[in-house]
Amino acid sequence: MMRKGMLLPMGVAVEVIGAGVLAAGVAGMFMWPMPGWAVTAFTVGMALTVPGAFLLVWGLTSRAMGRAMAGFDGAPARPGGAGGLFGLLKDMAGGGNHDLLANGVRAGAVVLAMRDTGVTVNDQPVVAFDLEVHPADGEAYRLAHRDSLPRLLVGAVLPGARLRLFVDPHDRGRVRIDWEQTPEQGFPPAGERVSAADILARGVPAVVTVLGTFSTNGMTADNGDPIVGLLLRVDGPHGPYEVRLAHRVPPHHLAGLLPDARLVARVAPEDPQKVAIDWDGVHAAGRRR
Repeated sequence: MMRKGMLLPMGVAVEVIGAGVLAAGVAGMFMWPMPGWAVTAFTVGMALTVPGAFLLVWGLTSRAMGRAMAGFDGAPARPGGAGGLFGLLKDMAGGGNHDLLANGVRAGAVVLAMRDTGVTVNDQPVVAFDLEVHPADGEAYRLAHRDSLPRLLVGAVLPGARLRLFVDPHDRGRVRIDWEQTPEQGFPPAGERVSAADILARGVPAVVTVLGTFSTNGMTADNGDPIVGLLLRVDGPHGPYEVRLAHRVPPHHLAGLLPDARLVARVAPEDPQKVAIDWDGVHAAGRRR
């Protein structure tokens, strides 16, 4: 079978030869008397230029699609990956990573966000996932990944779900989701009371902007930190919206709760009204500035 990388040069060669033979045939047909080889050359030239043009178009399409996918979703090009339309569909469906089932390293991941691509492969929808990958021996990192979602799991995999992955030990951006492992929802039903620590542990990253504060009549947390009423604008996976809540504030952060102050936070996947400010992250961001 012809390698996709050879399509373009092969198309050029066939097209040049076909054009030369066709030109000779046309020239011969204008001679008088017309030589017997003219019709044969014309027929052979036509027979070569048609498949030559097809190979040229196919080769150019394969190269263009390969380059387009190299920058798709900010993902770097992967050496040895399949090119062309079939390679595009294979990569989009996660079908090019079967080898990771045997050679990959196991890791966990949390679904931060997910979008339907409108593409189906083998009657399974292809979903664009934003994942937070948790390797067994390294720091967590975020990854954009496309994979086909089994029909039986449609509606069961939502933001906040915990998945099991196989990760390429040489390229951590190359993963395959292990759908044989049942996804864990990892969050309680909407409306159930949850702690800020729980939201910070499993929530979706967001940024909140302080719109204002209100009194909680001197309420304090168990550790003695004051509880402050906050009116916040949340920018996260659910889009910008406002919440009103009472939140523990470490004393050294009280002075920073000014209108328009921006703070890092996490949102409970099952309920966008449940927001927890990541005071450790706020402190780290302040030190970097």
